[in-house]
Amino acid sequence: MTYPFIKAWIPSFDNKRSMDIDVSALKPGEQKIVHWLGRNVLLLKRESASIENLPVSTDSLKDPLSDQSVQPELARNPYRSLRPELFVTFTNCTHLGCEVVPKDQQFKCPCHQSDYDGAGRVLEGAAAPRNLDIPNYRYLSNQLIRLEQLDS
Repeated sequence: MTYPFIKAWIPSFDNKRSMDIDVSALKPGEQKIVHWLGRNVLLLKRESASIENLPVSTDSLKDPLSDQSVQPELARNPYRSLRPELFVTFTNCTHLGCEVVPKDQQFKCPCHQSDYDGAGRVLEGAAAPRNLDIPNYRYLSNQLIRLEQLDS
């Protein structure tokens, strides 16, 4: 049970500051996980119904505007993504770093049962203190994105 927590704190020896990912094969509802900077990054092609429900479902959220969350400026919108149809997030729960599991276009932490909506926003009553972390990325084309580490 402590493995995901410890693993999240061990630095990666991978020095790749960027990674290009082809998302052309993803169909609505499908996901892809890549390993980058010592963490898993999930890319989820959202279904239309999921996209429509995101902006209106803020009443039950701990941090609906992501003021307390780790995300680049590109994610400061209800979708927390550059484009509504593709959601990109680190998979570590913000409570103790366990890997969240996608479930019905939402996310759940199996360790302490924290629930997140389809934009990775943590629901009220969850152990997790903030929304899922969003990596910095940009589109190189309609079907190719680049994850990029920002200089700190």
